[in-house]
Amino acid sequence: MPDSVRPSYRLVQWLWAGVDLLYPPACISCGKVGVHWCDDCQSQIAPLAPPLCECCGQNQRREGVCRNCQEAPPHFQAIRSWAIFDGSLRTALHRLKYRRDLRLGEVLARPLLQILRDSHWKVDMIVPVPLGKARLKERGYNQAALLAHPVALGAGLPYHPRALRKVRNTPSQVDLSLVERRENVKGAFQAFPRWVAGRSVLVVDDVATTSATLDACAHALLEAGASSVYGLTVARARLD
Repeated sequence: MPDSVRPSYRLVQWLWAGVDLLYPPACISCGKVGVHWCDDCQSQIAPLAPPLCECCGQNQRREGVCRNCQEAPPHFQAIRSWAIFDGSLRTALHRLKYRRDLRLGEVLARPLLQILRDSHWKVDMIVPVPLGKARLKERGYNQAALLAHPVALGAGLPYHPRALRKVRNTPSQVDLSLVERRENVKGAFQAFPRWVAGRSVLVVDDVATTSATLDACAHALLEAGASSVYGLTVARARLD
């Protein structure tokens, strides 16, 4: 996967730059005019640093696989996230998710693209974590898709947003334990063999907490014949 910017991805960046000329943005954190997220505010982000669990990507004190992944091995091969879900990153993701700041999708996809390049994973296609029909109708868009599509363009990989769908509405995961989260999303997703069979799939989402949602997606993809599943998220929530 070359580090140079691919023409299709460059075109998307130019189109958004044109929009910015017509409607000048302001930093989502400090309000500085002319940028969506200024360098000073981004410098306050805390990128995840080793040691990380080799499987779920959660911070830990030593190298290797964390206790949770040892006790209940997940269906995905590995997950990696960019930074801690805090401060201006939390603000940025909330604006993307709840306030229709769609331009932030491409901005936040940039570190994911770099992580994918550095990981050297053998990936054949990219899908976003899907929303249920009710939530998609309410919000009007899927924030995970706004992240996944630029990553696919930048990596030169097929993007298949309909290869995975949510077939059961689930209550919010907030305040649920690890076991409760896994039960909450169990059987909530379905994948389609015609797109995923025999392929290594990368699933993209905005935030990972316990990785229960990504694990449920991986389970559905493997049942549909995917050869392996990886996950990328912008942020990682702190576990108490």
